[in-house]
Amino acid sequence: MKTKGNPWLGFLLSERYVDLALLLLRLFAGGLLFVHGVAKLEYYAALRNGFPDPIGWGGAVSLVMIILVEIGCSLLVVSGLLTRFALIPMIFSMIMAMTTHGGTGLGSVELPLLYVGMFVVLFVSGPGRYSIDRLIGKVLRRPEA
Repeated sequence: MKTKGNPWLGFLLSERYVDLALLLLRLFAGGLLFVHGVAKLEYYAALRNGFPDPIGWGGAVSLVMIILVEIGCSLLVVSGLLTRFALIPMIFSMIMAMTTHGGTGLGSVELPLLYVGMFVVLFVSGPGRYSIDRLIGKVLRRPEA
């Protein structure tokens, strides 16, 4: 299909910006979850006693695990380092958040569901060209001299 006459059509049909879109999605999704983790860390003392315990380890341990996931894994995703590996606990934590939220209807699970959707897209697509994973892959594929 010829798109030389219409630059907008060329932009809309181009795959040139897929890696930029993946970078922006990593920055957006990872950055927002990071902010949630920092907020939990700041209010740890107030949250630890009443924090949900979906896997039976105790509220305080569950809170520490969620903080580690939301801060540590988010930083890995934002940087594009071990991206798919880091997304697994992030997806799991959002599924747990959906099951522990009190309330009914879509409103109570909308935010964790949105995160799950973004994380699954990143897991399937990979981190894209603008990531540390890509650089590591290039080094590992380089033939020995």
